[in-house]
Amino acid sequence: MITGESARIKHLLRRAAFGCRSAEWAHWASLGERVALDTLLDYESVFNSIPELATDSFGGLVAPNDTDSLKRYWLFRFCETTRPLEEVMTLFWHDHFATSDYKVQNPSIEYRQNKLLRKNAMGNFRQMLGEIAVDPAMLVWLDGNNSTKKAPNENFSRELLELFTMGVDGGYTEHDVKEGAKAFTGWSYDYDKFKVNFNAKNYNEEAKEYLGKKGSFTLEQSLDIVAAHPSTARFISKKLFEFFVHDAPPPEELDRLSAIYFDTHYNIRELVRGVLSSPHFYSDEALYSRVKSPVQYCVMMVKALDIPYTWIGDMQGYADNMGQQLYNPPNVKGWKPGRNWINTNTMTARLNFAKHAVDQMRYRNLAKDRVTGGLAMSHITADKSFKTADTAIDDVWDWLMPSMKIDPGTRQVLKDYMHDGAPKKLNPDFYWNRAAGLIELIMTCPEYQLA
Repeated sequence: MITGESARIKHLLRRAAFGCRSAEWAHWASLGERVALDTLLDYESVFNSIPELATDSFGGLVAPNDTDSLKRYWLFRFCETTRPLEEVMTLFWHDHFATSDYKVQNPSIEYRQNKLLRKNAMGNFRQMLGEIAVDPAMLVWLDGNNSTKKAPNENFSRELLELFTMGVDGGYTEHDVKEGAKAFTGWSYDYDKFKVNFNAKNYNEEAKEYLGKKGSFTLEQSLDIVAAHPSTARFISKKLFEFFVHDAPPPEELDRLSAIYFDTHYNIRELVRGVLSSPHFYSDEALYSRVKSPVQYCVMMVKALDIPYTWIGDMQGYADNMGQQLYNPPNVKGWKPGRNWINTNTMTARLNFAKHAVDQMRYRNLAKDRVTGGLAMSHITADKSFKTADTAIDDVWDWLMPSMKIDPGTRQVLKDYMHDGAPKKLNPDFYWNRAAGLIELIMTCPEYQLA
């Protein structure tokens, strides 16, 4: 069990905010664990100065007219927002309701969907289902535009049950997929007028038998049935638990979370509150059990080093090379999480980004300043810390990897680096001169890939 309020808040921020800047830590610590959680969850009460449009690091206008601009803008939001859980949950739903530019090929409606997911990120799950079902990007992605009264397209109906709500073992049948497809006819996206239309003449009004119920169900009525199904409560609860906690949710915990889903009438915020306030969230099994996604890896590093987003430049290019192209999940199932993020190519991209990020400190001679701010998060005085290699390693590690023990092999690599080229009579600044390299080594070690 993670003990100590400071350690628990840092764990909460790693999972629900992708970390925090050292300059922000005093604020989070002053709130205490309970208020910090409420502040993250109830983020509408927090002022956010993020503009609807922004400029990238080269001064160009970021507008919804090309996908790379959308990536840059979203990463800017991740790094600079005062409502971090809002962006974390928007990313969660982007992966859950996965649509991709490689087929949609319309950045304008992709941006529209991103705003839809952000607006509903902590709202009512049933309402979000209704909006995503007739979202232009989803209609294009799952061929709703090709669905007719006489030949209903089954793609959305199938993925709705298998991936978006009930899960592959949720108890639906192939017959339910076919009947649902009939209910979803009539909706299409008009490319010329840039709007979604419902054509009653193209709607299949036949009586349907759907998930054990009979009637001439419309899209809205069918979604009511799906949202109210016990399998949906369990599937969404499980997915949120796995995203925030670890990969083995106990059955009784899913029972508790499913009850929250129904008791609050599908309220996502209260379901997430239930996950983040669970004892399982602070268990030993949860601590550093999640492999950082590329976006999480990049954003957490920028925050840890207190680097402005504009210093990084092509962050989306680095994230792409690590295997996570925003607005471009590989398929309707989204990205494969966990160890799937790590291979030879993606690790090389991670090491390159770490070097790039730390180089921003080197160029500006800010390593000591950033280390001083980081160590202050653990009430450590930087000048005393860097008297020896061992204290420097222990204290910088505690800043970047709090509550994680150093593997003996990792420690030896760090000690070898700190002692490399050391003269018999040490200059008082010798270890300080190696601070940036120490940070870079820690950020490229196996342990730092975990959150």
